[in-house]
Amino acid sequence: MHLILDILKDGISYQSALAIQADWYEDQGYPLAAAALRLPQGRLAADWKRFLHLTREGEVVDFSDIANPYPVPSDLRAVAIAVGHHHALALTQNGQVRAWGDNKSRQCEVPDGLRAVAIAAGTNHSLALTREGEVVAWGANLYRQCNVPADLRAVAIAAGAYHSLAITSGGEVVSWGHDSLRQCVVPDGLHAVAIAAGDLHSVALTAKGEVVVWSDTAANQCPVPDGLRAIAIAAGCRHSLAITPEGQVVAWGDNSLLRQCSAPNDLKAVAIAAGWLHSLALTPQGEVVVWGARGYHRTHALAGSV
Repeated sequence: MHLILDILKDGISYQSALAIQADWYEDQGYPLAAAALRLPQGRLAADWKRFLHLTREGEVVDFSDIANPYPVPSDLRAVAIAVGHHHALALTQNGQVRAWGDNKSRQCEVPDGLRAVAIAAGTNHSLALTREGEVVAWGANLYRQCNVPADLRAVAIAAGAYHSLAITSGGEVVSWGHDSLRQCVVPDGLHAVAIAAGDLHSVALTAKGEVVVWSDTAANQCPVPDGLRAIAIAAGCRHSLAITPEGQVVAWGDNSLLRQCSAPNDLKAVAIAAGWLHSLALTPQGEVVVWGARGYHRTHALAGSV
């Protein structure tokens, strides 16, 4: 059961609502669900060859080491970020959604008057979650990834390459859009506290810390490592990530080319993100660690970034 929509009616922030929901899970005997909701939300974002980090002060830092024709707006201060194939989103303190980057599919044309509490970005579509639980979608709709199910009221959202996911107020997972490899066929009876969407697969985290993955198995991103319990999940092009209750990063899936699943052995993280062929983690000390297609490196620690 999710209390977030009822809590948001009192006008508090989404992060505060998650904290209250976490306390509820703790009281109900689900410590891993509580830990999942207490982790930093929307602090790392990755897709294709780009990766962004949101500092504690609200600065959006682009660590992509490629030529970037779409720089972060200089006046931007945010509370959450998301990145698609060639565009990015940010959520401001007052609920405004800012978008920049490629706009060929109108994925950067934020609907007038939109105020949101959460955001997600697919390859060339965008999602936002309002305080009332409405899911708003815009951008490319070739695979109906913007056709939000009627009467849906959600507490969390995620965007894959061409499909979308949401968690309802009852904890059910709903999916719509591109379904060529059954990435929208949610397992029967699944209830979740967190979701993530890759290019052609979907991932959910249950209240007991179980990781559930469905769809494309060609790259082994669906067989979850034996015994895994997690408090955070992320999905990339053909690989998946999780954080264990001890803070360890676990990665699985396609690792044949660029070692995007070869997480450093000593790595401890409070947030993760998975891109096209690379992976990111935010350490408790405020470092952003990157491995995979862009090589392996740690950034300098950013003061107050965790």
